[in-house]
Amino acid sequence: MMAERRKHKRFRLVRDTVAAAVITNSSPHCVMVGRMTDIGRGGLALSHLGGRLLQRISLELDILLPGKTLSIKNLTGESVWDKDTQGQPPAKRCGMRFRNLTDGQKALVEDLIRNHTTAAAKP
Repeated sequence: MMAERRKHKRFRLVRDTVAAAVITNSSPHCVMVGRMTDIGRGGLALSHLGGRLLQRISLELDILLPGKTLSIKNLTGESVWDKDTQGQPPAKRCGMRFRNLTDGQKALVEDLIRNHTTAAAKP
């Protein structure tokens, strides 16, 4: 079993939350949409039906909460891992690390963790 390398705890979301990742170092840009499974101060994981996502691919992420006014746009980051999951239809799950977030984006991620996850985040 691999050792945990995350610096920040991850929190499960209490409702389905959609994330769209734009792969910015491809031409034309490629868009991948998936369901977020968890989020932390350092990144997120999402389930998707797309092709294999290579490691260290630069991304821009938009997070949309259904039925809520909260959305977080243009989060920059990179892909960390991508693996197959069991189930029908066959899906994948990938991890993304945030990079160079503005203070405003960090505050929105904190709000999402504090108000829309199963565990109350403690600073």
